Amino acid sequence: MKKYLLAILLAFLIQEAAFSQDAEGINIRFENRKKSGYFFSTQIGMLMGNREITEPTYFYGVRDYSLSSALSSCLIYPTYPQSGGTRIEMQYSPSITMTHGYMFNEHWSAGIGVGIEMFSWNFFPLFADLRYTLWDDRISPFFSVKSGYAFGNFKKKHYDQLKLDYAPFLVRNIDFRNYGGFLLNPEMGVKFPLSEKADLLVTVAYRHQKAKTKIETKLSNTGVGHGSDFEEWEHNLTMNRLSFGIAFIFR
Repeated sequence: MKKYLLAILLAFLIQEAAFSQDAEGINIRFENRKKSGYFFSTQIGMLMGNREITEPTYFYGVRDYSLSSALSSCLIYPTYPQSGGTRIEMQYSPSITMTHGYMFNEHWSAGIGVGIEMFSWNFFPLFADLRYTLWDDRISPFFSVKSGYAFGNFKKKHYDQLKLDYAPFLVRNIDFRNYGGFLLNPEMGVKFPLSEKADLLVTVAYRHQKAKTKIETKLSNTGVGHGSDFEEWEHNLTMNRLSFGIAFIFR
């Protein structure tokens, strides 16, 4: 988190240095700035929000165990964990995205972006970005909306043992896949010119992210269930995050 704050501070120092030129130089720079055409942007951000974790509860049963025909005793053994209470912890998820797009004029632009984000598992977002800038000046407020789909694992992964934050909590010899889900990312911020062809953006955003995970496992290896040798679990999750970031646009 400290490194992230230092990066923002450095970005502001760069912006201040860029504006230390005399007013005439700034005016000339704005006259030469491209108002339409292709642009490319790179954004680094941090998504923050509460993460709900379900704690397992173990129930105990009694099993008859015969030591011999003349001696018999009872042993207490734990059953498979069941859903118990929940706890909340803060989750920080780094994000790096890149967008290629087109500026229609000094106000409107649109593009397509990709990236990588690190929640409990890696996500690979693919999204459309629609942006509106109020004016193109020394300090330019803007609003944007990103919407699309964040992909998870592109194929199943096998685990000999995997701990989960939800039931069934602990599974063995399983195939696991995170499918990702729909994303919506309204964003606002301010844009500062660095040169005739580059801008610095400081942003704050809200992120709505859906996700689905799927587990396939042999019941004989988990000790769960009856009447079948194979079982699947699906878990649907909705994540809401507050995001802060910096971005560089090259036009």
